[in-house]
Amino acid sequence: MKNKKAICILGGMGPQASVYMHKMLVELSARYFNAKNNEDYPEIIIYSIPIPDFISNKVNKRKALIMLKKRVAEINKLSVSQIGIACNTAHLLLGELQNISKTPFVSIIDEVNKTVGPKIKKVGLLASPTTIKSYLYQNVLEKKRIEIITPSLIELEILEKIIRKVIRGKITKKDQITLRSIANSLKDRGAEGIILGCTELPLIFPPKFSLPVFNSVEILAMALLRKYYK
Repeated sequence: MKNKKAICILGGMGPQASVYMHKMLVELSARYFNAKNNEDYPEIIIYSIPIPDFISNKVNKRKALIMLKKRVAEINKLSVSQIGIACNTAHLLLGELQNISKTPFVSIIDEVNKTVGPKIKKVGLLASPTTIKSYLYQNVLEKKRIEIITPSLIELEILEKIIRKVIRGKITKKDQITLRSIANSLKDRGAEGIILGCTELPLIFPPKFSLPVFNSVEILAMALLRKYYK
């Protein structure tokens, strides 16, 4: 669209999730914002950055921050209206990145928080060990008096392996069945909805589930597009 600044995505964490984020931005533009021709779609800049992951611990957090700061400095020179991070765990670094950015970040955590409706009192969280242990979602949802139900330690280990398999592009039908089983265990413990709080999980989560599913990638994409088309 004329005179519109680009949407920028910091990705590569992992690469498949970044591709999925781009796919969501394109699909949702057509579905909800009447994009029909090339010029109707937003300009999208994707930085797929091969940072060392900190899915299960924070050992690589500092190195990742340095790499992401360099990209933000480059983005400061571009015509960009907003920035999204295609990774939930990387939102641990959001405050420090925003401090050096001339462009506002749109937080995937905050947008999911807005989407989880008032009728839900307990929500299951499927995410990386670091995201869960860092209370990224708990800190915002508990302010709304929404209880977070997280996987057991054994389930969390299995979940981490599934996330890493998605990053490697080695997912199987068995992994999808296992993921459904973990989600069902959260349901059995009282969850009234499921947050896919890792951007790899929508790539493998079953298309149909018995509870409302909050896809963090789709939610962030919609938030970015609302601001873009506003």
